[in-house]
Amino acid sequence: MESTLEQKKVSLQWEYICCNICGRDDTAVYHKETVEHFGQELDFQIVRCRHCQLVYTNPRLSEHNATYLYDNSSDEQFQAHGQAKMVVFKPAITEIKNFLNKNPSNENKLLDIGCGSGHFMQLAQNNGFDVTGIEPAETSAHYARNIMNMPVICDDMKNVQLPHESFDAITLWDVIEHVSDPRAVLEQVNKWLKPGGIVALRFPSATWQKIKGIVLQRLLHSKRPSFGPTMHLYFFNEDTFTTIANKAGLEVVKVKSTSNETNANSSLINRIKSVSNYVMASYEKISGKHPGNLEIYCRKPL
Repeated sequence: MESTLEQKKVSLQWEYICCNICGRDDTAVYHKETVEHFGQELDFQIVRCRHCQLVYTNPRLSEHNATYLYDNSSDEQFQAHGQAKMVVFKPAITEIKNFLNKNPSNENKLLDIGCGSGHFMQLAQNNGFDVTGIEPAETSAHYARNIMNMPVICDDMKNVQLPHESFDAITLWDVIEHVSDPRAVLEQVNKWLKPGGIVALRFPSATWQKIKGIVLQRLLHSKRPSFGPTMHLYFFNEDTFTTIANKAGLEVVKVKSTSNETNANSSLINRIKSVSNYVMASYEKISGKHPGNLEIYCRKPL
């Protein structure tokens, strides 16, 4: 370990889990990779449930979000990351407004879970939404509050108390793959959402992660992780996410692939992303399937 913070706070305890959809413990290995985590090389396996096909990291680190929670990015890095996400955020806010079919001047209430630096919240606010954010990472929440001037609750969502059926829209951008219990998260989202409200999520699909693994490790012989299993716990596709959303009482109304935003730290990854965006779009057009980063919209029934 390289710092006192790491020595005190980062636990390397492991936990073994069953499938979050069907509850069974019957899997096949989907992928393996070795990842450096706070100065140690750790071996991970990604498995796929033989019954419902959910892909997930198992076993996993008990403190799986340490890399993110103890992040000390600079203001410049937060700004660059937020701007890179606009390729996803701008079309998404239009989608949400269209689904709600209301005049944004009515100030529909929007909750952004895992709001990060607050850039999507600011965009939503500029489009007429009354916004609230939840962000467990202190540095990100501080930036969102003090630089972006956004109302952010700095806590894990399981500890947050909000009125039931109080939001017209709830968003989780690149969040659901990080949580320890996706089904419980979606059930809580359902409680906070008004009948007829919209849930919007984005996450890397299992297929896209597998493709990255093949390209990076088998073809390019890179040690860069593709699944990022120190903090990425679940990898859905359209079918498995639809199943878990239905179990949480939500109806999937739209699925699409989204572009990969640029990565300021890796020109190699950016080249792979550029090529993959073209390949994924062509495959999606021909097959109707969505192999890339998934953007999914759900509605709470009236």
